[in-house]
Amino acid sequence: MEHKHILLNLTNRREVTLCNHNFSREGILHPDRVMDEYDLLYMQAGEWDIIEDGAVYHLRPGSVLLLEPGKHHYSTERCTPMMRNVYIHFRNEAGDLPSDSPSVPGDIEASGSYLSVPKLFESADHPELHHGFEQVIDAFWGAELPGKKLRTSLYLEALLLRLSALSGSAQGETDVLVSEIIHRFHCEPERFLSPEELATNYHVSVRTISGRFKAQTGMSVHRYQLFQKLDMIYDLLPIAPGRSLHDIALSYGFYDEFQLSKLFKRRFGISPSERR
Repeated sequence: MEHKHILLNLTNRREVTLCNHNFSREGILHPDRVMDEYDLLYMQAGEWDIIEDGAVYHLRPGSVLLLEPGKHHYSTERCTPMMRNVYIHFRNEAGDLPSDSPSVPGDIEASGSYLSVPKLFESADHPELHHGFEQVIDAFWGAELPGKKLRTSLYLEALLLRLSALSGSAQGETDVLVSEIIHRFHCEPERFLSPEELATNYHVSVRTISGRFKAQTGMSVHRYQLFQKLDMIYDLLPIAPGRSLHDIALSYGFYDEFQLSKLFKRRFGISPSERR
C-alpha cells in the first residue's frame, strides 16, 4: 500500500488535548469513532491493524501512525496481547490538508507554509521519535509550571518536524544542484532566473534543470521563485512600513506594484496594504 502524507499548516501552532501510554494485557479493539482532532500513535510492542475509512494500517514495534480528524477509525480484530503504545491527540488547525486532498502536495509543501507528515512511518531505526513522544507526555502531565501548555505544544511541533524530516530523507537524497539553485534564488531576490539561464550557468540542458527541480521540490523553477518571493514580501511588509510598495516590487523582480499586488492577493487572500 502506498502511504500518503498529510500537509499541516505551519501558520498556527497545534494544541495537545490528551496524550498518554496505552497498554493491554489481553488485547483490545481500537475504539470505533470519528474524532475532531488528530491521533498520533507510536507502537512500542505488539501488533495492531487499525482501519481509517476502509484503509488498513498494520502497526508493529516502531510504527508511527497519524489518524486524521473527521475520518472513521476502528479495528475488526484485537491487537496482540501485551500491546503497548503511546498516543498524542492534538487539535486540528484550519488550513491543514488531509491525505486525500485533491490539491497538489508538492506545490503547497514547497511554498514553505505546510509541513508534510506521513500517514504511516516505520521508525525502528530512529529511537529519537519515541523520545519525542515521551517529551510531549512528560510535559503534558508534568507539574503546573509557567509556560506548560506552550512547552507541550513546542515538543509536539519538534516531533512532527523530525517525523517529516525522516520521512523526506527516506524518500530520497537532496539534489545538490537544486540546493545550489535555491541558494542562488536567496542571493538574487531582485531577479527571476529562467531555466534557460540556469542551464547555461550549470552546463546542463533545460530539460535536466526543469526535471530535477520538479522532482526535488514538486514545483517548476518559476513557480518556486514566485512563492518564495511572495513569502519574503509577506514577512517584510509589517517591519518596513515606510518602504514603498513600488520599491519592494522592483527589489523582488516584479514589473511594478500592480503586478505584485495582484499576485500577493491571489496567494494570501489579502492585499499588501492589509498585510501592513
